[in-house]
Amino acid sequence: MNRRLTTWTAAIALAMTGAAGAQEQATVLKRDGTRVSGRFEAWNRNTNTLYIRVSLGDQRIIPLGDALVIDAEGDGQNLPETELGPARGGDHVLVTRAGEIIRGRMTNIEGGEGSGQDGEPRIVTFQASGGGERRVRFTDLRRLYLGNVPSSPGRPLPETPMPTGAIRVAGSAGWVGTNIIVGRNDRLQFTADGQVQLSADPEDRASPAGSLKGRYAPNGPAPTLLAGALLGRIGNGPAFAIGDQTQELPVPAAGQLFLAVNDDQAGDNQGAFAVTVRHIRRR
Repeated sequence: MNRRLTTWTAAIALAMTGAAGAQEQATVLKRDGTRVSGRFEAWNRNTNTLYIRVSLGDQRIIPLGDALVIDAEGDGQNLPETELGPARGGDHVLVTRAGEIIRGRMTNIEGGEGSGQDGEPRIVTFQASGGGERRVRFTDLRRLYLGNVPSSPGRPLPETPMPTGAIRVAGSAGWVGTNIIVGRNDRLQFTADGQVQLSADPEDRASPAGSLKGRYAPNGPAPTLLAGALLGRIGNGPAFAIGDQTQELPVPAAGQLFLAVNDDQAGDNQGAFAVTVRHIRRR
């Protein structure tokens, strides 16, 4: 009798745990248009990364800057215009399951299974733009928009084909190491292709030569060059222009070659350049 009761109690507890876990399922729609669905586990504020448990052996770690929407109710598709309108600005937008839409800034997500505080309810802390702090249970959250949402979220730029040996320089990646080590007398020759989108505006795009609108990024690595232009640097040295030129270029120093897209707010960028580098060694 007692054994049956114990087994039954354990079964109920397991079912309740499963139900609670199911309530914390979420889809993260990324800025590159891809989606990751699973149990929401944590936001690590120290590393600014989200943790999504897709399966027992598959935990995804997503930089917050790569995330566009945390959808706790749906699959990150067919998002309503009533939410997209407020979310196109720089504010974060929190939408509750009761339909309340709050602008401001998400400041914390704590508690819940997988967070290290498994016995506590998962709470989203949100600083409203009008003043005042809101604490919303994750189970009461519908969606959390993380700012600068494009007009058609979830529709990525066509992926740039990567020729054999090409280096993928994503618009959101910052400086990308190439593992190419150059000497002072060496030369480099570049071939670059593709487009990147530089903001939530779908028309704000750049080729390797720079912004198709002719705009600049005043706080970018090279403020005098067009926003979105392909840049290089050697080690931690200053940035130099690559763009779409294909002639041999002298290198300014010895060390490792890095590549980047010239932008001052790379977190909301989409797309990538495909860059082929020819290393010409000279003594």
